[in-house]
Amino acid sequence: MVQSAVTASGIYEYCINLTAIQPALLINYSDKEKFDCLCKVGCANYNSKWSCPPYSPRVEDFISGWKHLYLMLICIEMKQFTHIRNSYLRIKAANSILKSRADKFLSVMAKHHGNYISNGSCRLCKPCKLKVNMPCAKPSQMTYSFEAMGVNVSKLTNDCFGKPLLWYTSQNVPLYTSVVSGLLTHDALSVNFLFKEYNNIILK
Repeated sequence: MVQSAVTASGIYEYCINLTAIQPALLINYSDKEKFDCLCKVGCANYNSKWSCPPYSPRVEDFISGWKHLYLMLICIEMKQFTHIRNSYLRIKAANSILKSRADKFLSVMAKHHGNYISNGSCRLCKPCKLKVNMPCAKPSQMTYSFEAMGVNVSKLTNDCFGKPLLWYTSQNVPLYTSVVSGLLTHDALSVNFLFKEYNNIILK
């Protein structure tokens, strides 16, 4: 489904992909030790956020008891951001559009239908209380990402959507950028229902 994002700097088109899978399938893509090590070496959030390694749970523990998982992949083509000269700021602007909409949709859906897996680290508190040696201020609302729980998201999205994740480097702006999230539920929901709810929540 193609949607338009209206922002102060313009109108941008992005594409939403949704599919239903069994939550247990995520275990086939899990390697918590490997991804914890990658976070430790390459991410500033390691040991600095309660939602990130080494504090984030294993995905098999987080999905335990849930019957359905709806994967959500949102992509936006980077050619729409050529008016931004700095390549890093282009990626930042594009990801801001995608992350804000995915978070808004899934946080509302989770209140009515279950729980959700976010794109990136928890952003409820700034700074995270861990940085000031305090317990999490909102443990019941804190969100975790697939990566933080040890899931190989690139392989997961390629297998489920046939669309690989592309990565930004200082020498290369990819053709598109993506965010991946998930909704966990006990009740079966149709993909058509989720698309309709997305429109109701985001476009109202």
